[in-house]
Amino acid sequence: MPEGKAPRNSAAEQAMTLLLRPVRHAVNNLSMVLTANLDAALPQLPEGERVTKQIARAREAAMDYDHLARGFLALGREEGTRPAPAARMMQELLPLLSLAAAGPVEVRTLGSAVIERRSPDLEGALILAASGAAGLPPGPRPALRLDGARLVVPWALSPEARAALEAVGAKLEPEEEGVAVTLRAG
Repeated sequence: MPEGKAPRNSAAEQAMTLLLRPVRHAVNNLSMVLTANLDAALPQLPEGERVTKQIARAREAAMDYDHLARGFLALGREEGTRPAPAARMMQELLPLLSLAAAGPVEVRTLGSAVIERRSPDLEGALILAASGAAGLPPGPRPALRLDGARLVVPWALSPEARAALEAVGAKLEPEEEGVAVTLRAG
């Protein structure tokens, strides 16, 4: 075995599997308590005051944390397939897509469609697709375009991202600088 490589199904992986559900529960509780208490406190504070601005920033950070943590922990859920609106799924994934892209990612929604959401494989494949933006030059990234079930990724996909998207039944076609990914209808 190569040096520095842990064996598959290591004790750490087993522990993560064992703890995933209780950690997800603890994260959900923390997020709920933080946001609920900040939401309750904010209207009680005088507008324009420094502390009000600090509480508003704390609430915004708590919401960002909530979306990011929920999305990340959802990747550990058991596999399942269900119909889902493509635009809603992409919005839920946006914090993770931005992390994978090493900067903010925008999704422009042009149309709506219900897709087959094979969780967590589809989410993982889309995160791998977003990671292609990490190699782009510094500056704003071109927006992802979602038109119904067709997602245009305006940068090159890695072989791993291509394989992961194809494994969930997506159809890939060249599109200008990137790839058009047609997700399976739900």
